[in-house]
Amino acid sequence: MWPESWQTVIWVLGPILVLVAAGFAWAEYQAHVLKTKITNLDSGLRFTAHGWSVEVQRSNQKVEVHTRHGLYTQEPLDGGGPQKTQHGSLTVSLQAPGLQIALKRGKDDGWRTVRFQSTGTERSVLLIEHVPLPVAEGFNLFAGQVRLWVEKLEQRIAQKAADEAAALAAADQQAADLRAKAEAEAAKAAALIPLSPDVQIAQWRKAAGFSGYASEVGLADNGSISWYIDLDPLGRITLHADKRTIHTTLVGARITALNGELEVGVRDDFWTEEETDLQYFRILKGLPPDERRAWKERLEALRDSLRKSDRV
Repeated sequence: MWPESWQTVIWVLGPILVLVAAGFAWAEYQAHVLKTKITNLDSGLRFTAHGWSVEVQRSNQKVEVHTRHGLYTQEPLDGGGPQKTQHGSLTVSLQAPGLQIALKRGKDDGWRTVRFQSTGTERSVLLIEHVPLPVAEGFNLFAGQVRLWVEKLEQRIAQKAADEAAALAAADQQAADLRAKAEAEAAKAAALIPLSPDVQIAQWRKAAGFSGYASEVGLADNGSISWYIDLDPLGRITLHADKRTIHTTLVGARITALNGELEVGVRDDFWTEEETDLQYFRILKGLPPDERRAWKERLEALRDSLRKSDRV
């Protein structure tokens, strides 16, 4: 048997020792609960706390969250489906581009709620509630590094998209330039092919706005029109020679017989009393002399009649 004095000591010290042991145990537990750790990994970075962890996976551009007590919701952005909700022990993989991490104050100032939100084809939100303030403060430092990584990642993605858009625009412009060049070459090649005389004369008559009662045409060796005259009773005239064409009248015209040709000088749109130069066209080459003479007399008579009518 213990001496009575020892029994008294045991009865006094026993509860004290139990309380001390309980205090140490509680302190150890609190230290365990509030402990946080940041670990560098080959693939990224990991934050570890009591009951949850967050891992940055740089290679696949994701952030993976493990928690024993979480609330996870998924909702289609287009509203085309119901909201999905999970809670309890969760492992959630979130796309890093567009990821938002926030800490919100809980009902008690000593606690925080950690909120992860990722937006892709759907809006994903993960909540970890009842996070002690010291743990939240430690996590906030880690979250700052994650935000910086996400920001740089988004900048690279945006730059890549801009570069691809610029390359696509340059390719489109190059294709447009090639098409324009091909069209210009085709148009140039088409211009080298002379129109048939009938088609060309029809175009000239449409542009002149009249069809003459008397006309003659001379063809070159390649079948194109070398010279052309079209005259109507009102004195309007279309002349073509030396690859030049004019639609005008015989007012003030000068008609001269040359060796085997007829030269007709007419006023153009820029003719004035001060600037009296005429535009000259040599026509009727290849026609018999009597036909050229008949044309000269016809042109002079019509020109003179126009001059007389002006005097009246």
